[in-house]
Amino acid sequence: MISVIMPLQALLAKGTRQVRDLWYGYIDLTQVRQDNIHLQQQVETLQGELNRYREAYMEQQRLRALLGFRSLSFPKAVPAEVLGVDPSLWSEASTINKGTAHNLQKDSAIVTHQGLVGHVVELAPRYATVLLLTDRRSAVDALVQRTRARGIVFGKSQDQLAFRYVSVRESVEVGDEIISSGLGDIYPKGLRIGTVTSVRPQHYGLFYEITLQPAVEFRKLEEVLALEP
Repeated sequence: MISVIMPLQALLAKGTRQVRDLWYGYIDLTQVRQDNIHLQQQVETLQGELNRYREAYMEQQRLRALLGFRSLSFPKAVPAEVLGVDPSLWSEASTINKGTAHNLQKDSAIVTHQGLVGHVVELAPRYATVLLLTDRRSAVDALVQRTRARGIVFGKSQDQLAFRYVSVRESVEVGDEIISSGLGDIYPKGLRIGTVTSVRPQHYGLFYEITLQPAVEFRKLEEVLALEP
């Protein structure tokens, strides 16, 4: 009888151990999964904090450059933040978070340390609408910095400006810097506008057709300075 029972008991004991091992293995696997989920949550939290620190650092660098430019060139300029961009296909304009309450006026020039941005066209106490240099309605009297040749810069797109009415008798080359002439009542002299990327005579031969790369990265515009008109 014992010879029959003992093998059965051994078999049952082995089966019990296997079930127990499977159960403990399942518990261990469940714990590992929970630990992985917890670790993933910690990684996501740390990644979010890292992104916030990185964004704060980049903002600090932009503001340092902007305020350094203000202290050297326009100490009374008002710093402002870009709140939004006009989504219209027919307009290139932005909204900033400063207005008449901060002494801004219509036609106040808007700049960054990179160069000319545009000018104020509409005002509220704490907001202003800025017509960007890239808008087709924008026109700025300008100079070729190297030769002092004059013309007018018109908006074309976020990535291009048109420099018109420059006589073919003047010297203009790819790579020339174009600056504001100071003529008119809006823009001070010497603000960077853009760099010449192409030059060719018009078909009727009086003026050049000149394309500029804007000095300001309008797609990345976040902080600006408003100048006194």
